[in-house]
Amino acid sequence: MKKKALIVVNLAGFLHFLWNDIATLQEMGYEVSVAMNENSAAGPNLIEIPKLEEMGIAHYQVEFDTKSPVSTQNIQAYKQLKLILKTNKYDLIHCHTPIVGILTRMAARKYRKTGTIVIYTTHGFTFTDKSSKKNWIVYFTAEKLMSRFCDAIITINHEDYNNAKKMHCPKVYIIPSVGLDSNRFANLRINRDEYRASFGVEPKDHMVLSVGELSSRKNQKIIIEALGMLDRKEQYVFVICGRAVVNSTVEEELKETASRLGVRIFLAGHRLDIPEINACADVAVIPSVREGFGMTGVEALASGVPVVGSDVQGIREYVIPGKTGYLCDPYDAHQFADAIEKIVNLPSEERAKMVIACKEKAKEFDVSKSIAAMKNIYQEVLCHDGK
Repeated sequence: MKKKALIVVNLAGFLHFLWNDIATLQEMGYEVSVAMNENSAAGPNLIEIPKLEEMGIAHYQVEFDTKSPVSTQNIQAYKQLKLILKTNKYDLIHCHTPIVGILTRMAARKYRKTGTIVIYTTHGFTFTDKSSKKNWIVYFTAEKLMSRFCDAIITINHEDYNNAKKMHCPKVYIIPSVGLDSNRFANLRINRDEYRASFGVEPKDHMVLSVGELSSRKNQKIIIEALGMLDRKEQYVFVICGRAVVNSTVEEELKETASRLGVRIFLAGHRLDIPEINACADVAVIPSVREGFGMTGVEALASGVPVVGSDVQGIREYVIPGKTGYLCDPYDAHQFADAIEKIVNLPSEERAKMVIACKEKAKEFDVSKSIAAMKNIYQEVLCHDGK
């Protein structure tokens, strides 16, 4: 009988990062199914649902709420998960992200006792070395408790890896995130001036780029505050690619802050031409207050664009101060202002060296390395588990 695997994610759009994992499991002889929230306005389905159906992969609707693990919606999600697990005998359950990870591991406890393997990929713990002591204790304790109910934990940065090693799970791994599709960023042919002009950026201007959802966690506001401190702030344009989080007021706050401080911003919305937009930027920023990895930062490096990022979790994996960019306290606008200005004012020879260093660093996170790492983990956990 064919072995069965269930991938559990919060939103349908998250599957964009997991097609290689699904392909690997299929190559290993597993019949793969997916459980997720297909209806949430917080995550567009894009092409994910049609692609599942085209591949003949069964998918189940689960009412995950990505904001609170104890919401009424997640109580419903837990019941739905339990029914899915009861109806189908899975050999493997692989869950992703903290809230989904808690609910899935709770629902799968009795099935682990009969041989089901449970793997949890965190994609960024909700506690970091920048968290308050209270938050760190609460979230670390919760993750440590739940680590009893899985056979492997996969992390995507060294801070999370080291913290996971302090927990109860016997097997802890680190992978280079979901991997960079390097081909998307190679051999681009664009008219840079024309492309920049579409964002209101003139040849003499400096384009600062942020790619990611508009949210308090992504912290774009600190960059507007930083640019507002610069002597020649009128020569900078802050281009932000991404949608606002549903039911948030972040977009209005960014516009108000920019207007008040006299900073030029361009809200580009969700874009599919990120490689071309990266090629237009002078500096990329990733000012998140918490970030499991931040692949958009590596994508900027692949384009030869230095990154000014927060000194947190995953961003430290690829922003090497003075070589590929600079790290800043996520709450210190002065540090961001200094770092952005430093990169913009680099002499041409120094800029050229940094561009080369950026591209070389990005190669470390190529998708081929992520695929190889996940194959090794699946083989070790699934084929050599003593259960």
